[in-house]
Amino acid sequence: MKKKGVVCLLMGLSMMIGALSGCGGNKEESSAETDSGSVVIWTNLENEAETLKEYAEKWEAETGNKVEVIHETADIQQFAQAVKSADGPDGIYGIANDQLANYIDAGLVQEVPEEVYKDEDYVAAAVQACYAEGKRYGVPVAVETNALFYNTDKIKELPATWEELLEVAKEQGGIQFEASSIYYDLGFLRAYDSYIFKYEDGNYDVEDIGLGKEEAIKAYTFINQLASDYQFITSDITSDTAKSNFQNGVTAFYIGGPWDIDGLNSAGTPFAVAPMPQLNGKNFVTPVGTQVGFVSSKSDSQDIVWEFYQYLMENSAQDLYAAGGRIPAQLAAQEAIEKDEATESFITQISYGEPLPTASEMGQVWTPFADNMKLMFNGQVTPEQAAEYIETQVAEGIDMMNSGK
Repeated sequence: MKKKGVVCLLMGLSMMIGALSGCGGNKEESSAETDSGSVVIWTNLENEAETLKEYAEKWEAETGNKVEVIHETADIQQFAQAVKSADGPDGIYGIANDQLANYIDAGLVQEVPEEVYKDEDYVAAAVQACYAEGKRYGVPVAVETNALFYNTDKIKELPATWEELLEVAKEQGGIQFEASSIYYDLGFLRAYDSYIFKYEDGNYDVEDIGLGKEEAIKAYTFINQLASDYQFITSDITSDTAKSNFQNGVTAFYIGGPWDIDGLNSAGTPFAVAPMPQLNGKNFVTPVGTQVGFVSSKSDSQDIVWEFYQYLMENSAQDLYAAGGRIPAQLAAQEAIEKDEATESFITQISYGEPLPTASEMGQVWTPFADNMKLMFNGQVTPEQAAEYIETQVAEGIDMMNSGK
């Protein structure tokens, strides 16, 4: 019995040693596997996709981590479904910031670790676009905004203020833009200290709506004179209409973005771009659109994705600009890129701008604002009534949206 007990003990020890050896071997293999990994990144940036792929290859050569970059313009439902798959996306690098809030609300976005980037190294408006609910959810990639286009045959000296602009425009054919859209009217609101949703410390208070306040009425009154006094604006003028009239020399001024430049050049329109004139003694705020990147909260390889994003942010900005023409969000890269006068003007205007709110409730603002501005331009409501109706309808829309959650 004693011998049998010893034999059993030796066999048991042998099995334990074998098991431990096996565990040791697996750990080494596991460690080797975690030294490198594979992730999938989607991008909405069509022109820049090949450049991103080139940087992915460079990074793989340096780190052993494989990144598959896919140009994909899927919506949030498709993304939510795709991340359930083993080969689904681990993040998106290059998506408009106005879409970010919906991904956050759906629980699809991981908060950005503090060490990934310093806020002060990037355009302030782009950084603000990455925040929601007091947390940082995105990395800023590229920025764009509106600025003042002017006909160089008609305008020889740029007006410094909106008041000066209106007087010059009265003699030279006017100014046009889609004045019924809050995208173009944000600057008027901000000039009179109004706002869409109150923003403080990285958070939008969607219950504090600024569109019906006394300050907003002052903004609407100023905008309305473009229709009632100067007759530059009508309720049916869209961005396309305004651009066409500027392109054909009908108007002297137009508010547009970098996306308009190629068309105007092709048409032979004599034009230049300048920062917006001041209003009420303040720099005119325009909405800054930001292309952002985020990491999926469902990804099992978040650390690898963040490291790749850091690599892109530190190295790729100038090459992405060369590929797609989008102005870098990184301040140092803005200094480094080769710029024409139009790009310089857009960069200056971007420094005055701010994002539209990174809040899904922003979706309830567009239609009430546009509808009531058109009624005001048609003389059917006063600026005071427009303010009241806009705020009431936005609040009702938000309540209805939240009741369905």
